[in-house]
Amino acid sequence: MSDTPEPRHLLIVSGGRDLPDRARDAWPGLRTTVICRPEVVPRLRSREKIQRLIVLREDAPVDEWVAAARFVNAVDPVDRLTNFTEKDTEKTAAIGLDLGLSWHTPDTVAAVADKYEMRRVLAAAGVDDVTAETVHDAEGIIKVAEKTGYPLICKPVRGVASKGVTRIDGPDDIERALEWGATGAGDLDSAALLVEPYLKGDEYSVESVSEDGEHLVVGITRKISERDHFVEVGHVVPAPLPDADEESIRTVVGDMLRALGVQQGVTHTEVIVAADAVHIVETHLRPAGDEIPELWARVRGVDMIGLVARQAVGLKVLDEVRAALAEPGEGPRAAAIWYACPDAVGEIVEVSGEEEARALEGVVDVEVLMEVGKRLKGVTGSFARGAHVCAVGATPDEALRRAQEGVRKLSFTVRSDGMAARHEALTASG
Repeated sequence: MSDTPEPRHLLIVSGGRDLPDRARDAWPGLRTTVICRPEVVPRLRSREKIQRLIVLREDAPVDEWVAAARFVNAVDPVDRLTNFTEKDTEKTAAIGLDLGLSWHTPDTVAAVADKYEMRRVLAAAGVDDVTAETVHDAEGIIKVAEKTGYPLICKPVRGVASKGVTRIDGPDDIERALEWGATGAGDLDSAALLVEPYLKGDEYSVESVSEDGEHLVVGITRKISERDHFVEVGHVVPAPLPDADEESIRTVVGDMLRALGVQQGVTHTEVIVAADAVHIVETHLRPAGDEIPELWARVRGVDMIGLVARQAVGLKVLDEVRAALAEPGEGPRAAAIWYACPDAVGEIVEVSGEEEARALEGVVDVEVLMEVGKRLKGVTGSFARGAHVCAVGATPDEALRRAQEGVRKLSFTVRSDGMAARHEALTASG
C-alpha cells in the first residue's frame, strides 16, 4: 500500500507568495485553483503549477466570488479552502459556507477584520472591556473623550500595517488625528475610525496555532514602537517577562480566540500588559509579519509559515509543534529585528553600510526595503521603513543590541528640493 496521499484540490482565495508551493510540497499531487483580484496576478509564484486562475474585480460582489467558486467545484470538486492573506477574507468565509468547506466562519472573520466588532464581541464574552467607539468627525472623538478622558488612540476600523494610527493627547490633536487616520483608511473597505483610550503598558505580540478549537501559544514577542504613530521598529524573541505576566497573556489570548470562534490556523495577536490587566489590541488570522516567524524558527525550531501550508491541506500540526517546543535546542537562545526608519522626505539616491552591518557578530540578515529611486515620506507606516537587521544572541538584550548596532551602520542619502542629505537610519526610539 502506497504512503503517498490521495490527490486533493485546494481552492486558494487571493495569493500567498510561496505558500501555494509549500502546500503542494506538503501534499504531493495537490491541485490548486486561485481566485483573486487583478493586482495579485503579477505576484503569483509558480503560475505554471496552478490548474486554473480566475480573476475578479475588487468591487465584484461577494455573490460573484461565490459563483466563481461554485463553477470551480462543479468542474473539479474542491476538497480544501484557504486564504493566506488579509484580503477578501469575508469572500473566503462566504465560499466556505456555501460549499460546505472548512474555514473561518463569517462571524469570526467579521470580528477580526473590524476592530470595533472585535471589541464588542470580547466585551460580551467578558474577555476584555476596553471602551471603543467608531467616529467620522471631531465631534465623535470629543464625545469619547468626555467618557474616558485623554489620551486616546485613533485608528482605521479595518486598518493594517500601523497605517493611520495616532495618539490624541488633547483637543488640539483631533484634526491631525482625523487627517492621519484618513491616510490609513484610504484604500480599505471602511473609512470609519476607531477611538479608544490609550492603554499604557508594555507591548507584546503572541504567536499561536489552533487545531480543532485547541489553542497553543508558540511564543510571546516583545514589541518596540515609535511614539507618535506606533509604527513597529523592533521585535525581540522570546520576550523577557515575569512568569505571572506570561501566564496572564497566554490565558487572555486563549480566551480571546475562543470568544472569536477561531478553530484552525496560525494567529498573530497584539496585547498590552497594563497595570490593571492584559488588554487585547487586535488579532489577525495569519502569521506575524516583520520576520517574526523567522525569529521564532531560529530560537524554537517552529516554522509557523510551514504550519499554515500544512493546515491548508488538512494535516494535523499540534503534536509536532509541542515536540519542537519541548526540545531544548542547540541554536541561539534569542533573536531580534531592528528597523531603519529615516525620518526624511525625498528620493533615495544612495544606501550605504550593508556590508559593514552583515559583518557584525550575531547579525544573520540585512535587507534594504526602500532602495535607490524610492521616495521616503517619513515614518507613515510599516511599509515606509527603510531597512532591517536581524541578529541572534545568548540573551534577548544581546540579540537586540546586535540588531541595533547593525542598523547604525546603515545610512540613506535622500534628495529633497534639489539638495541631497545623508540621514542616519536609527530612529529616536532606539
